[in-house]
Amino acid sequence: MGEPSARYSPLVSDDFTSAGPTSSAPPPVGANDTPKSGRRASSGAAGWLIATVVVLVLAIAGGLFTAWMVANMRAVPGPVAGASPTPTSSLASAPPSASAGASGEPTDAPRRTPTAVPTVEVTAAPFMHVVQKGESLTYIAGLYQVDPQDIIDLNGIKNPNRIAVGQELLIPGYGIQPTPKPTKPPK
Repeated sequence: MGEPSARYSPLVSDDFTSAGPTSSAPPPVGANDTPKSGRRASSGAAGWLIATVVVLVLAIAGGLFTAWMVANMRAVPGPVAGASPTPTSSLASAPPSASAGASGEPTDAPRRTPTAVPTVEVTAAPFMHVVQKGESLTYIAGLYQVDPQDIIDLNGIKNPNRIAVGQELLIPGYGIQPTPKPTKPPK
């Protein structure tokens, strides 16, 4: 098999010397016998650099290809819920008629958009207030939570600073009527 007296040496040498069966000393270690790992380290870094460049080139090429595909594709609308089917070419050439829409077949005529039913605002009828001593138009408006200008407009008041005690004023119907104060029973 091999030489039984040869010893194993962990050092690697570029020199090929045959150690005979009588030689038991390890090969001499010199300044030139250091492992040459610099060459392997640089080739490993170069490999990583090449792999990185390849990945970047592929990513850029894929992005450019995707951008080209998007730019050259035609937009195709997706399905719309509740939409009617697109008319076929034989129906598209037919002139629109008033009875075609009633039969359920699609037409080129514009669709009728239903108009909203107008909402009717019901405003309450105005109610009466009798001016008491010390009340002003602003006080009365605040009492019923209405705008003073609405009271002026509703009653045709020319000078809002001149209202008289006992004068009857119409208060707009949207106003809130205050709850009457409880009266004290007589003793």
